[in-house]
Amino acid sequence: MVNLPLGRGTTAPIAFEADTVIFTEGELPKYLIILKKGQIRILKNIGQHLQVIKICKENEILNEISVLMNKPSEFTAIAKTNIELVLVEQKDIVSVIKNGPTWIPEIFETLCERLVSTMEIIQEHKLLAGEVNAETILSKEDEAKYQKLLLEYKA
Repeated sequence: MVNLPLGRGTTAPIAFEADTVIFTEGELPKYLIILKKGQIRILKNIGQHLQVIKICKENEILNEISVLMNKPSEFTAIAKTNIELVLVEQKDIVSVIKNGPTWIPEIFETLCERLVSTMEIIQEHKLLAGEVNAETILSKEDEAKYQKLLLEYKA
């Protein structure tokens, strides 16, 4: 198991193998993550089970709300395939926002609050962005494997 490097943002993509835990639910953010290659499963603990919320694909951004609001991640991210990530350190993003015009932090805060509110409504009403398909259903074997990976990651 390889944890993401601490204190080392990147401009060039870094390769990780399938089944690498990228970040976990409840973890404080280290990076805004840009997925350059491969796929990542975004999971949420629902009771005693993991549920796939989304499959992230190339050029998607992950962990943005946690990074911008400095709040623990609300989801877990595990590489579905071999992946390549660009890691943007949280402190670098905060620095850029703070060094911009005075209204920039307010805009980011408002956008994040609206996005969080929208996500809460979606979860509360169990709305899905699309149809449930084979990509969003974890087999019992995959769920057990991911639970084991999470235990190892947290150890």
